Amino acid sequence: MLADLHTRVVVSLNSRKDSAQVPEKSLDPDDWEEFRALGHRALDDMVDYLRTVRQRPVWQPLPESSKALFSAPLPDEPTPAADVYERVREDILPYPTGNIHPRFWSWVGGTGTPTQLIADMVISTMNAAGLGFDEVASTHVEIQLLDWLKQMLDYPGDASGLLVSGGSMANLVGLAVARNHTAGSDLRTLGVSSTGRPRQMFYASSESHSSVRKAIELMGLGSDSLHTIPVRKDFTIDVEALLAAIKSDSAAGHQPACLIANAGTVNTGAIDPLVTLADIAAEHGLWLHADAAFGAFVRMSARSRELVAGLERADSLAFDLHKWLYVQYDCGCVLVKNQTAHRNTFSVLPSYLRNLDRGLASGPLNFSEYGVQLSRSFKALRAWMGLKTEGSKRYGEQIEQNIAQARYLSDLVEQHPNLELLAPTSLNIVNFRFIHQGLGPKELDKLNAEVLMTLQERGIAAPSSTVLNGNFSIRVANCNHRSRREDFDLLVASVVSIAQEVTAAG
Repeated sequence: MLADLHTRVVVSLNSRKDSAQVPEKSLDPDDWEEFRALGHRALDDMVDYLRTVRQRPVWQPLPESSKALFSAPLPDEPTPAADVYERVREDILPYPTGNIHPRFWSWVGGTGTPTQLIADMVISTMNAAGLGFDEVASTHVEIQLLDWLKQMLDYPGDASGLLVSGGSMANLVGLAVARNHTAGSDLRTLGVSSTGRPRQMFYASSESHSSVRKAIELMGLGSDSLHTIPVRKDFTIDVEALLAAIKSDSAAGHQPACLIANAGTVNTGAIDPLVTLADIAAEHGLWLHADAAFGAFVRMSARSRELVAGLERADSLAFDLHKWLYVQYDCGCVLVKNQTAHRNTFSVLPSYLRNLDRGLASGPLNFSEYGVQLSRSFKALRAWMGLKTEGSKRYGEQIEQNIAQARYLSDLVEQHPNLELLAPTSLNIVNFRFIHQGLGPKELDKLNAEVLMTLQERGIAAPSSTVLNGNFSIRVANCNHRSRREDFDLLVASVVSIAQEVTAAG
């Protein structure tokens, strides 16, 4: 029947006598076999690129010859795809951030896995919109992945969830639900500036990620609604100071609304006392939001899972899959226990987004009711393929290996007379510096900054930096499944060698 309809349409169109009709085109290749050959070549190149990553520098700056490519004018005419790929291979591929390298430990950078290279080909080919209310495979993959994540983190099975770009967006979504749910009035109608309402107060330690402040400002509450709590020597939140802040804000007529717990701070990997904070939140009627951007998946480690005990008590939970689940960028997640509160914060359903009983728009749920985005990529397939391929137990073992490697590095630092730990190693982040008798604080900061930059410029290793108690720190954040103990041996030897080289040069 469909074939007959198509035939009638073609006959009708051919019957039109329009000599000026322009031939219709698409952006598909004219020669599919030529494209297939290019695709095979590119895949072979990418596999070789991953397989030989240890043989290359961790990072190297772009040469001027490559930078020239990026000052070229807008192309008006086509360039053969093979020629474009050659430019990518020569001028882009050799100059990455470096996070797939075994000695990349900057920020909290995930490495990805080769399996997901295949996932990315499928994602690009399908080009799914990730709507959720469309009855398609991508919708069910994402829902299953969310169910798996809840199971992996001991979170309630009836919680709602959403994949997002990363921890910053996950924090925004979770904190927005906290704001609306605790407000005591209809913020979506009245807005946050309506008169007669006490200021909502959010509590977070001074070690919390900057995205927390951004979220509170973006929600219209103003940074005065963020009560920053000092930390103890181990960089966890000072519970006594927190209780005093809640008491003083209540006395001032404000409304304590939300407590933000850290499960792995970005500077040191410190984990706030989650059970204690959950008890405080329950006692004072606070929403408990956990920023567990990378620490959440410690729950998968048989040996270290109790480090994040209490995480399952959070009302909302933000974390990244592209950090310690080794998923390619970008993929974050937010889980919310109160599904109704989650949906009520974001749900807007115009007629063009409503479900139908059958057909394409008969999918199980509308993801746009749980967050900001409508158009979303099929990023769920990366994590889904990774978990199916490796199994969750394998990921738990890999996370425990990273923790053990961080302890190994800490031991190397403590055993060396010219190195000093600047924070306790509570998880997978090690902060240290080179020390030299006769150098004051400023000179030591300058020396260690020079050591770090030289490490990176020589392509040896890529830690990042932070400042702890006023001291410049070389910061190693290990979420790298490719790292080996020999890499940390090389790091320590290189730090010492470069520092001695710099001091000898005066």
